Amino acid sequence: MEEPDMTREILSSALATLSAELDEVKREAGSINLKSAKLNASLLASHYGDKLPDRATLLREPRAHWQPVIERKKQLAALQERLGRIGQALATDMAAWESERATYESIVGILGRIERQIVVPSHAAASEPGPEPVLDADKRAFTPTTLLSVAGRSYLDDRKSALNPNHEADVRYEQRLEATFAAFLDIIGDKPLNYYLPVHMQDFVTVLARVPKNRSKYAIFKGLSLREMAEENAKLPAAQRKLCLAESSVESNLSEIKNIWTHVAASVPGLRDMSSYRVTMPAGTEKAIDREPLAVTSINIWLRDAVTPKRFQKPHQSWLPLAALLTGMRLAELIYLNKADIVDVEGNEVIDVRRPLFINGEEIDRPLKTRTSKRIVAIHPLLRDSGFVDFAKNTKGKDGFVFSRYLSAGDPPDAAQKQMSNWMHAIKIHDTQRQVFHSLRHNAKHWFRLHAGDRLADLQCGHALDSVSAKYGYKYLEPEEVQKVMAIPALKGVDFSPFIPR
Repeated sequence: MEEPDMTREILSSALATLSAELDEVKREAGSINLKSAKLNASLLASHYGDKLPDRATLLREPRAHWQPVIERKKQLAALQERLGRIGQALATDMAAWESERATYESIVGILGRIERQIVVPSHAAASEPGPEPVLDADKRAFTPTTLLSVAGRSYLDDRKSALNPNHEADVRYEQRLEATFAAFLDIIGDKPLNYYLPVHMQDFVTVLARVPKNRSKYAIFKGLSLREMAEENAKLPAAQRKLCLAESSVESNLSEIKNIWTHVAASVPGLRDMSSYRVTMPAGTEKAIDREPLAVTSINIWLRDAVTPKRFQKPHQSWLPLAALLTGMRLAELIYLNKADIVDVEGNEVIDVRRPLFINGEEIDRPLKTRTSKRIVAIHPLLRDSGFVDFAKNTKGKDGFVFSRYLSAGDPPDAAQKQMSNWMHAIKIHDTQRQVFHSLRHNAKHWFRLHAGDRLADLQCGHALDSVSAKYGYKYLEPEEVQKVMAIPALKGVDFSPFIPR
């Protein structure tokens, strides 16, 4: 039993041999008993004949005749007892050995199952073999227990690294994603990915709809979380309560967080689908205000004020409303307008917004809102007659920029937007979010669509074509299309006489 190479087979064979030996000892002992009895009978018959003595006499007789037989019998009895004890010990040891062996096999099985659970993802079916362990796995191979802040941050950083930092539209969208991501973590919390439920999208929207807009401007909200801001704003008297985010802003944030979640969940199997969850907009949410074309009376007030001596001393201001109205260009597009952008195409002067920009001798991508913003813009004769084309082509602005005064600001379009807003307030034509500088683009789009059709209006303003049919053909205005835009009549009711004397 103490041998290191003892196996179950050897032990079983030893027990079988011992059992056979015990049987043989029993048979030999029985044979000796029989021989002893026969020997006694033979000795008595030969010594006494038919007349047997009494018991006392027999006991006094010498035992020399059967003493050897008796000794052998004792030896066999002792051997039988010893072999029995050995067999019992071996049987006990074998039972213990078998128990230990079973325990060992059970532990090995348990350890094997644990190891497979570590290697196989928790969502995998038990009957399916797990994938081989991946060595040197990508650090973005997140698990259901990874924090959202970690997985989401990785996705946003990967997006950012793929972008051109000079592409304003892409940069602005990334900034919105960042702000939305921070807002979701603020409101719902930074938890493991498998914590989040679809209903958390509803919780996010419910709180966000009560968050005050322009909150950074108010000291009472400083240092508060978004949820605390919403609660603090709700406590204020109705007259002092700040306007909350509009429905369109809330919907935009919801769409962006769903976008982030979809990309994060794509590489982590087993997460809940939150992108298709339908959210109910909370009652009382500020309705989005649709911008409208500026009223014709307001346009006329603006144009008259633009040519007053006070305003015209700042041509970088006074020309902006007229240029926006007659081109349909966005304010940010006009701010980066360069005199080199005014080119001749088959006898027609146009503004080519597809050209790169050069600032301090370095070429940069033109800041544009969308891909379709790269376009050719037809110059209506009113722009030439008013003197704007000459002003633009002869500008002395730095690097040839027509509105270079704004480029010294940290955010040129924002600086221009604030100046235009202040100007509109000063002449009392501003209506918050409804009648603003961007409204002039609505006026222009309506004007182009009315006289040149939807497709040319979209190409002129840089809007995406909305049908497969419209997308066929040239992507930019062709010379004959430029001529069609140039030929349309002036905007009805607008008085251009301040710029174009009769």
